[in-house]
Amino acid sequence: MAGFSLLLECGKCNTINYLDPFSFWFFKGKTKCAGCDTVVYLEIDNGTRVKGPEPADGKPDKLPGYAQSKDYKTDYRTPDKVSPPVYARPPDVKHGPTYRNVRGNLVAAGPLAAEDLVGSRPRFILEGRPYK
Repeated sequence: MAGFSLLLECGKCNTINYLDPFSFWFFKGKTKCAGCDTVVYLEIDNGTRVKGPEPADGKPDKLPGYAQSKDYKTDYRTPDKVSPPVYARPPDVKHGPTYRNVRGNLVAAGPLAAEDLVGSRPRFILEGRPYK
């Protein structure tokens, strides 16, 4: 694998592995290619690769966040190939009240009521007071 900083291009299968900056910014350990499962050791400090990638054995510590082939195919979206994205909150949780359809799936967020805006700038605007 060769490449710059948080991109790893596999020397065996030419898959481009994108390492998630959130989890790989300061990293020492093993990861694997999402295309051919080759395990490599690397060290990244402050987003810059300082060592590796070097061939390694065993189980990877972290998986790449995304991968694609040189012809832009993204057939590597399974949990054993790439790691799931990191969310601040679950992806189905939205701001404000949400509504569900007859099947129970979230469909939209509705308009906010005055009590939903307690402590926010829109609440002060709604009350006609200056924002402090």
